[in-house]
Amino acid sequence: MAEKSLNNRLSYYDTLSDLVPGIVFLWALPVIGPFERAVISLMLTGNTIADSIILLALSYVTGHILQFLSKYSIEPIIKWRYWGGCFFSQIYLLKAFKQCSEPERQRYIAAAEQKLSFNKEDLASLEDEDLASKPAELEKALSLSQAVYRAIDAKTQDAGSAQKAHLQNTLYSFFRNLAVASLIIALTDFTGLIFAFAPHKGKAVFFGLLCLGLTFVFIRRAKERGELYVKGLFWSYI
Repeated sequence: MAEKSLNNRLSYYDTLSDLVPGIVFLWALPVIGPFERAVISLMLTGNTIADSIILLALSYVTGHILQFLSKYSIEPIIKWRYWGGCFFSQIYLLKAFKQCSEPERQRYIAAAEQKLSFNKEDLASLEDEDLASKPAELEKALSLSQAVYRAIDAKTQDAGSAQKAHLQNTLYSFFRNLAVASLIIALTDFTGLIFAFAPHKGKAVFFGLLCLGLTFVFIRRAKERGELYVKGLFWSYI
């Protein structure tokens, strides 16, 4: 029963990670010049209940669109800026990247061999500190680290464990979605200034700069949550 409650809670958080960025995005649209009247006429029906239902439905759909966009825009930025162009889970077990302490890393590798039945010789490739000069070996090691992560992710989900770690993954998506929403709003706002269709230039400049700043904040927060997710997953499994 507790496991079901935790899974329901995670599903609830997953819904919010799409819904909230969608609400934020739709709320910001009337501030942006060319969308001002269109959004107001679309959202206001004169019926409070109908308006609320429309807002929630549109926000949820918008949130899913933002999630798709963030996967192909914000996520590559995070990977390039913080993780050497890879997912954090791909580099976490590689000694060359030094993403966790050596005692912890050795425990995770031992668990991968003993509990998950990974080959000891294959796992030895994770120990090479000069992988940067060996593209083929690096690719193999990245794939192996990712495979260990996926095995742990699947086992913890099946067992209903590591729920705090899985929550961090939801928050990773949440901040990633907020980042792409802020970026789109900022770019649209600045486009309005360039083509002179922003009704209030002073407000548009402030709002655009604010959203651009929030984009960087949300990217940083997404990076932190992504790392906490992988670290927490491994730690909980051990």
